[in-house]
Amino acid sequence: MAPHEDVLSRRDALKQAFSEPLLFLHLKTRKPYEFVPLPVEGDYAAGIFKRPRPLAAHDRKLQPYEAENYEGAVFIISLSKDQIAWMQVNHRLGANKALLESFFSQLRGEKGIRDWKPIVQYLRDEQEYWEFVDKNRDRIAKISFEFIPPNALSAESRIYELLKIVKVEANPDTVQHIYKADPGQMNLESDTLASSARIAMAGGGEAEARAADNKLLYNSRTARKITQEVPEGEMPTEGNPAFIRRLRDWLFDR
Repeated sequence: MAPHEDVLSRRDALKQAFSEPLLFLHLKTRKPYEFVPLPVEGDYAAGIFKRPRPLAAHDRKLQPYEAENYEGAVFIISLSKDQIAWMQVNHRLGANKALLESFFSQLRGEKGIRDWKPIVQYLRDEQEYWEFVDKNRDRIAKISFEFIPPNALSAESRIYELLKIVKVEANPDTVQHIYKADPGQMNLESDTLASSARIAMAGGGEAEARAADNKLLYNSRTARKITQEVPEGEMPTEGNPAFIRRLRDWLFDR
């Protein structure tokens, strides 16, 4: 963070980021997208990401034309210390992670947002990690965790406290911990390694495991992403604040 006296807090920077409409280009495809904020009660921000996607159609004279059409995805984020976000899956819109990275890239030049480096990570299925450990513990000779210093994620563990110290002292973008032993000799359920796995799976970094010959056995980047099924029958729109309230309650267990 830049040492300015007028630096916005992390919460206020996020609130500002999602408070106004924004036109931006996708970093890879260069296609235009738009974010439209939606009102939501409590310590949250919400909106819809959308882009034009005209449909081929015919008029009464059977002349071809392009009909106006948009693809969209509803988005909601908790502004509290964990700052977990949920975004509707719409494959016709594009990958959510890349879309959010493109959105934040546009904002980096804006006042207040420039003092923070947004990092977007998926929430991973921690159970899948432990299932892998149970089946492969005799093969694991090296396990590594790459952490994002805890400027967003919170946890009560010695790893989290260490990351806070490292962040203050060295200010790295990421921190990597590597553990090696003969195959099957590491206690992967120890407090340190278990805490590391929980932080990585909760969006605070990545985890990787390798065999003695350095063969890759597990990488959290390919692990299952956590999803939630929202009740069908209602479509989020700019004029439907009741839906946003219910979405907030479903996703954040209010």
